[in-house]
Amino acid sequence: MLFVLLCLSDKVLAQPNASPPVKSPELSAFQAKVDAAALALRETDPRFKSLSPAAAQSLVEFVSGNMLFVLLHELGHAVITQMGLPVLGRMEDAADTFAVFMLLRVGSDFSHRALVDAAEGWFLAARRDEKTGQRVAYYSEHGLNQQRAYQIVCIMVGSDAEKFRDLAEETNLPEDRRHGCLADYSNAVFSWNLLLEPHRRAPDQPKTKIDVIYDPADGDLARIRDLARSILLLETVAGHAAHQLVWPRPLTLEMQACGFPNASWEIRTRQVILCYELGADFAELYREFGDGH
Repeated sequence: MLFVLLCLSDKVLAQPNASPPVKSPELSAFQAKVDAAALALRETDPRFKSLSPAAAQSLVEFVSGNMLFVLLHELGHAVITQMGLPVLGRMEDAADTFAVFMLLRVGSDFSHRALVDAAEGWFLAARRDEKTGQRVAYYSEHGLNQQRAYQIVCIMVGSDAEKFRDLAEETNLPEDRRHGCLADYSNAVFSWNLLLEPHRRAPDQPKTKIDVIYDPADGDLARIRDLARSILLLETVAGHAAHQLVWPRPLTLEMQACGFPNASWEIRTRQVILCYELGADFAELYREFGDGH
């Protein structure tokens, strides 16, 4: 009997209950917008004329992918609080897992690349902190930068070990840990599918109103605003969220100048706030610590 149970458990772990890819009209055209934004960056901004087309493309994809991940992370907070979902563990880890779950569920090359960019962002942030002597805040509600990076990588590897084998190799994810990633992915998919199922929108249900706002910005922040608007960052996430889920109340996605790099979910006003400074910080992070550095 024990042998049979062990064999059955191996089969269950070997075949995670993956969600089928979700067709997202909002995200399907995102790559084309990013391509156009990279071209426009080289043509209109004197500081980037010296960049090769490939370098400009990589920079725009990195900033866009990380901003998209952060936006979905904050949307995860909104989902949890607005829909009254339980959280076992740390809230910030749950929000990260929500963002990974949503992008993996789309299943496109761009959504996968956005996850890779987000993981790279955390790795680069750890490298920057080490170089600048930034004190590690072990008491933070967030995981450490490298832990957050490896959480993304691990869930991706757990979803398809063969497809993301190169990612595991590039990030030096140990072979023995990769086996555990299968369970991490299976648990994330099962948990989020179970919690979101009562809130999924049927085709005949009306969509919740989700407003988008791009506040004014000056100087370098205006470039981040222009980039976000050109790729329809807020509109894309708002459209996807309204298409997939039934929200109990309307909400707003807003980009604004905050005075420092940040993003937040404001439960009282039902606003997801994404700061222009965060986009500028991602751009600087990539230029100083990205490919070639």
